[in-house]
Amino acid sequence: MDRDKDKEFLTTFSNSYTKMIATNDASYSGLSNGSFLYRRKPFKEYTLEEIEKIIESGSLEEKVRLSRNYFNKGGFYARILLHYATLLKYTGLLIPNPSFGKSLSEPYIIKKYNSAINFIDKADLPLLFTEIAIRALRDGAYFGIISSITNESIVLINLPASFCQSRFKDESGNDLIEFNVAYFDTITDRENRRKALKAYPRKISDWYRRYKLGKVKSSWIFVPAEMGVCIPFLNGEPAFLNIIPAAIEYDQARDINKERDLEEIRKIIVEKIPHLQDGELLFEPDEAAVMHQGTVKMMKGNPNVSVLTTYADVDAIVSKTSNDNSTSSIEKAMTNIYSEAGTSPQLFGTESNLSLETSINNDMALMMVLARKMSRLITFLINDKFGNTNISFKYTILPITYYNESKYIENSLKMANSGYSFILPALAMGISQKELGNIKDLENDVLDLKEKLIPLSTSYTESGNSPGRPEKPAEEKSAKTIANEKSLDGGGTSVNG
Repeated sequence: MDRDKDKEFLTTFSNSYTKMIATNDASYSGLSNGSFLYRRKPFKEYTLEEIEKIIESGSLEEKVRLSRNYFNKGGFYARILLHYATLLKYTGLLIPNPSFGKSLSEPYIIKKYNSAINFIDKADLPLLFTEIAIRALRDGAYFGIISSITNESIVLINLPASFCQSRFKDESGNDLIEFNVAYFDTITDRENRRKALKAYPRKISDWYRRYKLGKVKSSWIFVPAEMGVCIPFLNGEPAFLNIIPAAIEYDQARDINKERDLEEIRKIIVEKIPHLQDGELLFEPDEAAVMHQGTVKMMKGNPNVSVLTTYADVDAIVSKTSNDNSTSSIEKAMTNIYSEAGTSPQLFGTESNLSLETSINNDMALMMVLARKMSRLITFLINDKFGNTNISFKYTILPITYYNESKYIENSLKMANSGYSFILPALAMGISQKELGNIKDLENDVLDLKEKLIPLSTSYTESGNSPGRPEKPAEEKSAKTIANEKSLDGGGTSVNG
């Protein structure tokens, strides 16, 4: 019976394996000796001079390699890039636009809308946009190829940035990708190369074969706009490379501070062997040696203590340095990192909300530049797939972050009370357009909650207002107000003003 189960499992796995879709270039590296461990390339240690030279005059390939090295290494550089990439919730709104004289309520038009909204729900666009943002921030641009697109999904192949460039746009303003098919030569194993070529569109794999046969001279091929996805960040180069030198200086300052801390706790115990009044030794050298060994054994577990036994008149020695300058240099180095990134030093350890709110809004404005390019991509794909002469669509990513979602919900609800969109507050709460309609149908038609859940009539629910002025959010409070609140909590003296 167990053999039959094993055979069934192997058959199922074999069928599944043939239908697997490679998600990255490492998919074609194979599994050696049955090991599933991923071997990451060792990090390269750049000098400050090398880094500054690459930033000032290095090629795009050198800048991408430098950026990837320090992103994979982690630390401040990776943390700040991930902050920007994951700042937006990538909440999108699909707007249907019926043609002149057409109505959205007509069955053949509403069917198109439902198909488009179903595609949006199942494509998991926030996850896709997050990956695109990470690659765009790290490499300066995202390069990909649409492998397939159906009514329910979109499959992208991520192109290696070091084998791509974008110098031209088409008539619609889309950035065109030039892909160097010599990339396939970097896949040394023949079978793995064959699998990779099969995964790419035929137009690209055919160009590679013609290039290898000498039928075309250039290894670069223009990827058609309807197939290629190019989303550059600003000028198409890694935008935060200037953080790396500042991060290295911070690491150096931290290492120096560690050495100073060790010096602070490093001590020498001095055993002074006294003399008699006539100058003769109280203990003979052999006896002093035994005393020395006993003290050494006693302090054996403390690596920061040394023992000195002497007949000389020596005071106890304690290595002591001031930590004021070292702490100041570390704080200055850390502040310099955030200054280079153009964001707040309190981003990951906030003490005050006064400047942090403005900093996050600036970060959001920067990422909305990338979000508009993503919106344009989805708008193009949806209109190509579902649009016709009767209806067109516009997809837009809303300026909603994990920091401002509560305020966005509050403001959009106020607008809804004046007759504006009911969809926006739902989207801000994480409810999709399709789910919103289903939830309301469930509540009203199935559960009949509007009849069962009736709030009690009170002066509060009738007026909609609570006594007194509502408290301001933290970011709108003045420094004096915050100081007074802290003082009241701690029982101290308030600030007059």
